[in-house]
Amino acid sequence: MRIKKVVNVKKLAVGTVAAGSIGLASLGVGAGVASAAPAHQVTQQQHQQQWQQQQRPTGQPGAVKRPDHRAFTYRGQRVQPQYNAAHHGWGFWFFGFWVPVVTG
Repeated sequence: MRIKKVVNVKKLAVGTVAAGSIGLASLGVGAGVASAAPAHQVTQQQHQQQWQQQQRPTGQPGAVKRPDHRAFTYRGQRVQPQYNAAHHGWGFWFFGFWVPVVTG
């Protein structure tokens, strides 16, 4: 009978510890690390907006001096110069601005 009491006391102790830890966890004890505010994270949309703001010209860009009229990279964008009679020469459109290409 004494062995049964020891086993029952162990079961009671284990049950109490398990129930207590579950109860404390549900109250939020020990959740200090989990509730810490995450570091500032830039979302994909914010990153794209920042990139576009950096890349867009705010005024008329000046002429580009090139040895020929082949395609090239201008401010991170691939551009293909074309002849435009209305602008009297070679150039390309860049965000709504006509950028002339001068050979030389």
